[in-house]
Amino acid sequence: MGNTIIITNRLIWIDWAKALAITLVVFGHTPIEKGNFLQNYIVVFHMPLFFFISGFLTKEEFFSKITLKKYWNTLIIPYFCYNIIFYPYWVVRHSIDYPYAGWYDYIKPIIGTFMLQHKTAYYESLNGVTWFIVSLLIMKIILAICNKYKKGGLFIILLSICTTCFYIVNEAFRFVTDLPFVGFTKCCAFFYLGFYCKQKNYIYTDYQKKDIFICLLGIISSIYFFSIFRNGTSIVEYGILYWLICLSAIWGILSLCKLLNKVHFTAIDNISIGTIVIMGLHRMFIGATNYGISMLFGIQREIVYPLITAILIALFFVALEYPIIIFFKNNFPFMLGKNRIQKC
Repeated sequence: MGNTIIITNRLIWIDWAKALAITLVVFGHTPIEKGNFLQNYIVVFHMPLFFFISGFLTKEEFFSKITLKKYWNTLIIPYFCYNIIFYPYWVVRHSIDYPYAGWYDYIKPIIGTFMLQHKTAYYESLNGVTWFIVSLLIMKIILAICNKYKKGGLFIILLSICTTCFYIVNEAFRFVTDLPFVGFTKCCAFFYLGFYCKQKNYIYTDYQKKDIFICLLGIISSIYFFSIFRNGTSIVEYGILYWLICLSAIWGILSLCKLLNKVHFTAIDNISIGTIVIMGLHRMFIGATNYGISMLFGIQREIVYPLITAILIALFFVALEYPIIIFFKNNFPFMLGKNRIQKC
């Protein structure tokens, strides 16, 4: 992703894919009845899908001062901005939930932000979902460094294998629960897979009739594999099914989006451009809404929603952030990870 938003000559199906991916992320974070099949299924692959698309859109570049400046503008600045925005909400919630908290409790999330959303006894995460920005930054830096060397591709392959193995083993034993580390290991291989699929032209960018078949096969297969995975016990079984679920779901969803390649809506373009806005703010909106409902109706337990309601709420929060995307696009494009808007 460059420093400029180009609002014409876009791949429409990629805009659909990004818009769908971010909607699935919001739905995955919407409180729902425990054990819900659809949400549990989506949570398996929604972030790998998001990182695959990010890798697919990443251009081949080499590590330099120019790329560092680019990463500063497109990732580091938005990372701190969305944590700064989140902090007042965190303070209000923490003050209500812990009225006798000490002053250092309010410093912990600030330190945690600089510690990349890691959590210890001395600091804690603030806007936890921004781990994805940190992970994306690290992945891009590693890729840019490896692009400079002939053996760089081999290192990427080894890194992808190691992170995937760690994630699979960790899912079985849970010896690490730190979200940034777990998220990185879960999504690392898919980012690089998306990048190399684009570089090697493994994914054609135009619509073909077989996309209908691939769409149905991918989505149905991933649902079937997930139904098996839910009852899996061994690490090998889980690892195989995890990859099968993610790969089949990603290919199925991308093929679905290609079917929409001639269906153009400006709203989809803007949601695609503003995925970082939705990612950075949606947990605050969900949390504030749930807390407001619980206070208004005197609900003591954690609020959860039935499936249809959760789907509608997820769509509502995406729509709620749409005006914010437009506002940032017109006035503060750096909040979208861009320097300026280029109309061409």
